[in-house]
This record gives sequence, C-alpha cells and structure tokens, in this order.
Amino acid sequence: MDKNIRWLLTEIERWKADGLVTPEQADRLRQRYDQPPVPATSATTLAAPAESVPWGLLVFSTAGAIIIGLGVILLFAYNWAEIPKAGKLALVFGAIIAAHAGGLRLLAQPGWKPKLGEALTALGTMFYGAGIWLVAQIYNIDEHYPNGFLFWALGALAMAWALRSTANGLLAVILLTVWGGCEAFDFRAPEFWAILLVAGGLLPLAWKQRSILLLAATLAAIQFLLAVNVVHWGGGAHAFTATLAWAVLLVAAARLTDADRPEFVGASTVMAFFGFGAFFGCAYLLSFHAAADGLLDWARQRGPRPALAHAFGWTLFTAGLAGWSWLARRSLRQKEFAIHREDWLLPIALLYCFGLAGTGARDWALFVSWSFNLMLLGLAIMWIWRGCQESRVRPTVLGSLILSAVVLARYFDLFQSLAARGLAFILLGTFFVAEAMFYRKMRQAKGGGA
Repeated sequence: MDKNIRWLLTEIERWKADGLVTPEQADRLRQRYDQPPVPATSATTLAAPAESVPWGLLVFSTAGAIIIGLGVILLFAYNWAEIPKAGKLALVFGAIIAAHAGGLRLLAQPGWKPKLGEALTALGTMFYGAGIWLVAQIYNIDEHYPNGFLFWALGALAMAWALRSTANGLLAVILLTVWGGCEAFDFRAPEFWAILLVAGGLLPLAWKQRSILLLAATLAAIQFLLAVNVVHWGGGAHAFTATLAWAVLLVAAARLTDADRPEFVGASTVMAFFGFGAFFGCAYLLSFHAAADGLLDWARQRGPRPALAHAFGWTLFTAGLAGWSWLARRSLRQKEFAIHREDWLLPIALLYCFGLAGTGARDWALFVSWSFNLMLLGLAIMWIWRGCQESRVRPTVLGSLILSAVVLARYFDLFQSLAARGLAFILLGTFFVAEAMFYRKMRQAKGGGA
C-alpha cells in the first residue's frame, strides 16, 4: 500500500476518535482510498509485487548523464574552431537525437526505466538549447538574445506535453521565467505572454501529472513575472495590488481544491503557501505608515502601459472575488463545507485595498496602517486560538510568528521609550506562556498526552 494512503487511513481513525468525522463518514473515506487486496483462489494467482524504483541508480545516473554531457560540450568547445561547419552541425543534431532516442526507448520499457528515460529526454532538451546558441555562433547570427530562451522554452514545453514529462516542464518554467526577466530587466519591454505561457501551458500539466514540484515552480514563476510586468506597466502600486489580488485568488483556489480534488495530495497546501505568503507580505507592508502612503495610490504612479496594468489587476480582483463568492455559496448550501472565520478577512482586505486605490483616496496612510495592524493581530490570535482548540501545531506556530512579527515591527516603528519597548516584550512573552499552557490543557482534554 502506498505510504500516503497508509498515512491517510491512520489520520481517518484519529479524526473519528476526535469526533471530527462520524463513523459513517470515516467508512466512506476508507472505501474511497483503501483498495483491499484481492484474495487468491485456485483460479487466480497473486500478482507479483511491483518492481521498486532504484532511486539511487536514477539520481546518480541522471547526474552522471548531465555531467558527461557538459564534459562533451566542453571538450568540443576546446576544439570548436578546428571542426568544419558540417561537423559542428552533425555534433549538435546528433547529440539531440541520441539523447531523445535513448530517452524514448526507455520510456517504452516497464518498471522504473521510464523515469530514467524522462531524465534523458530532459538532457536532450538541454542539448537542444545549447544547439540554438551553437548554430547562431556557427552562422554568426546576431539576434535579440532573449528569443533564444523563448525558442528553447517552447521546445521544452512541447516535449513536456508530448511525453507528459515533469522534468521538461520544470525546464520550461525556468526558461520562460528567464525569458520574461531578460525582456523586463535588460530591454525594459516585459512580455505578458510569459505569464500566459506559464499559466496556460504549465498549470494544466502540473495538475494532470499531479506534480507538487511543478505546481510550486509554476506558481512561483507566475508570481515573479506578474510583479515584474505590472510594475513596469503601471508602477509599484499596480504591482502591489495585483500581487494582493493574486494571493487572495490562490487561497480561494486552495480551499476549493482541498474540497473537490482530494486526489491531488498536497496541491491545496502549495497554493495556500504561496497565497498566504504573498498576502501576509502585502499586509505586513501596509501595516507601516510610510509604505501605506504610496502602495495604494495609483494616481501618483504612471507607467508606459497603465491600461494593461489595470487590466491585469482588475482581472485578478474579479477572479479572486468570484472564487470567494463561490466559497460563500458552497459554505451556505453545504454544512460540512466550512471555511475558517479568519479566512474571510482576505476578500475583505482585497475589497478595502482596491476601493482605496480605485477611488484615488489620499491622506489615508495612518488609517490604513492601523487597519492592517489590527487585521494581522486578529488573524494571528484567531489562528492561535484555533490551533490550541484543535491541538494543531501548524496554525498555532504560524499565528505566533505573525504576532511576533507585528510586535517586533512596532518595536522599531512605534515605541519610542525603552520602558514601552520592555513592556511590549513582557506582554508578548506572557501571552506565549499562557498560549503554551492553554495548548497543553486542550491537548490533554483530547487525550493527546502532555
């Protein structure tokens, strides 16, 4: 049995013991994920155990193949000037064909060999990228150099979909991010196609492959490219509000995924990580008076393409609110579908920020900073309370970290005297001691020991 399934079955028993699910619900969950073995009879034979994956062999073989490829490239680079043009082209195309042919052959084999074949196809894609630059050098092609990364990325993306390859998908994510970054930083001409290619080309692949690593890389690339593009088109205020809207949308998607797609284990956690991470970063910045003065003022910042910046920001805003509206509808119609109370502060903050930015309100910095200080404190306390009530370490620790960050920030931003600063630390320490005692009490009440 898969280790994830074993873990889930153990957790189901704990949920039933803690009263989180009814015995009927626990039985339904076990029937959904537990596949009992078929008993052997005189007419049937037990299937042979699945061949285990030799991860050591795969890792070192992949690393060895990459190092050998780099060594071959360096060896030929040393003698590159002495090789005739036809020989150079033969080496370039021969390396690409050999790597992909070997990979495709292994992909058709049973057992663990397809994983090694996927690594070889990724090596072939690397050779393809090297070939782009080498062919340009052979024929002295002087071209807009980011286009090389674009063509390389498109090749990796095509291979990723043709072979359902996570490794090629990761290469495509990296290359599209490099392409978008080069256009933005070196030529001041960011391409929104980079965002669309990453989102439209790689998010569905990550979902189809159930790849947590590819999903995380894709979300990180989208967040980076979104900020880089929008800050160029409309300024920092547009990039800030677009990032905030993207964060709120991600958390809504995480909650819906957790409810509707439990088979993609870990997807909701990854989306919640990026969503809450970006949201808390934005909220923390707005808790400072100096930062809040400019981050929500679109009128003061003008870029070369403000209409495009507005389009991205308002599209993400609409999508985020639509996601939370769907969550509200689900929670009202289905009693078992419950959203934590503190999560509703995210769409409220989104409406609040876009309302201030869209109306062009000024001289609200002090009010905004105090609002977000109170919101962060409320979120921290509600997470700590829920973590202690449910005897869960993660929300308790996260709430404590947020509370510490807010208090420490005010140590430098608000408190002027040493007495006030000392009192703040005494109160924070006292709160943590009380939190530890309450957590221990609730854990003992649930039979979890000390």
